Amino acid sequence: MTSNLSGEGIRCTCLVVADHYLCGQAVGGLLSEQCGLELIAVSATVREALEIMNNESPPGLLVLDVVQLQGSWQEAAQTLQRLNPNGRLIMLKARNDDFVAPQEFQPMLLGVIEKSCSWDNLINLVARWQQIHPSPTLRRNAAALEQLQRLAPRELKVFYSLGKGMQNKEIAKSLGICVNTVETYRKTISAKLGLSGVELVRVAVLQRCTNLKV
Repeated sequence: MTSNLSGEGIRCTCLVVADHYLCGQAVGGLLSEQCGLELIAVSATVREALEIMNNESPPGLLVLDVVQLQGSWQEAAQTLQRLNPNGRLIMLKARNDDFVAPQEFQPMLLGVIEKSCSWDNLINLVARWQQIHPSPTLRRNAAALEQLQRLAPRELKVFYSLGKGMQNKEIAKSLGICVNTVETYRKTISAKLGLSGVELVRVAVLQRCTNLKV
């Protein structure tokens, strides 16, 4: 994976362009739920993406599946570059593909990721970008992480387990406690960190993926 984290003026919106709509929805949902980006749309064709960018507000982040879109993806990247010079680009490529992004797109490129990689690679890349150009959501998440020292040892274990994607039953089994106790811990952790239930899971995942220091 290659990356370029330069850029200013982050806008917390995202447009995903992927020929395989199910894949695009998965990527868009992940960026929305775990990274707090506002998903404008998931487009199956470059034409749809161009209509969205020209008729609506261009996104802060454009995700392009260069494998399925082949050469047509370049028009989408050029349009973002023209309409939103501060916009950023992530490209998805096939495993072992020797694809290299053209030089003209390097300044706006966050990274090129193999689709065979784990979700963590994508989350980590976006989170690093957000750390450099934090949104209000990220600032709130960072403030919550600064409160981790307030958690008791068992609460920390529950928090880290949530970051691994574990469900309440799995956490209870791993810690040798009942499910009701896990639920109580989650409520206490949410209160101490100032987060809702959904936000708690999101922040726990981001903490694990980015190893944020607090």
